[in-house]
Amino acid sequence: SSSVKIRSAVCRAVPPPQSPARREAARRSVAMQRMQSRSPRRMAGYGFGDDDIMPLIVQREQARMVKDFASADSLRDQLGAAGVTLHDKTQTWKASDGRTGRIPTFQEIEQGEIGQAPAGFVQPPGDSDVAHIKHLVKLREAARAEKDWAQSDRIREDLRALGVELQDKDKVWKSQGGQMGIIVGYRGDAGPSDHEIEVLVAFREKARQNNDYKTSDMVRDELRACGIDLN
Repeated sequence: SSSVKIRSAVCRAVPPPQSPARREAARRSVAMQRMQSRSPRRMAGYGFGDDDIMPLIVQREQARMVKDFASADSLRDQLGAAGVTLHDKTQTWKASDGRTGRIPTFQEIEQGEIGQAPAGFVQPPGDSDVAHIKHLVKLREAARAEKDWAQSDRIREDLRALGVELQDKDKVWKSQGGQMGIIVGYRGDAGPSDHEIEVLVAFREKARQNNDYKTSDMVRDELRACGIDLN
């Protein structure tokens, strides 16, 4: 009978298996404790590497995908405690030490396209990155149309962090990877304004005179995509 009692006691000492949700909550709790154990300078974003930031951003996006907003808000708070601010409207993040990055889309997360480039490495933008740049350019033009200069400046800085420079005088943007595009969107979905068209036509003509047919064709094709055909 004593052996039976011992076996019973041992069985009672084994904790019941945790559900996946409880395991995930425990894992996040441990991760947060490790973050909080770091020095204040590291918690303020200094030394908090992209390999620390991106997993939390991806976890938050995954929570948003399944409408688990409580977990999403908790992860946003964790990132905020580490000095990282999320800008959902422009799909970018910024650390208190000045570093910025792009928040991956739901589609990129589902397809596993969330790799990080090494620090200081400027990667030529792919199709999804070019689409993101165009989205930010359009948002900036909308902010300028509403005279929201603070938002306009924030988006310019986000684009600069992505290696994109805006040439408002010529209505074009250029990336460090060699990509280019036109700056339109001041009238929103109403299409390019007369001023935007005139500036771009003049810029295209200058490119043609300099035998820069790549730039000339880019302007023509992007205006055509906006419903403007050039002869």
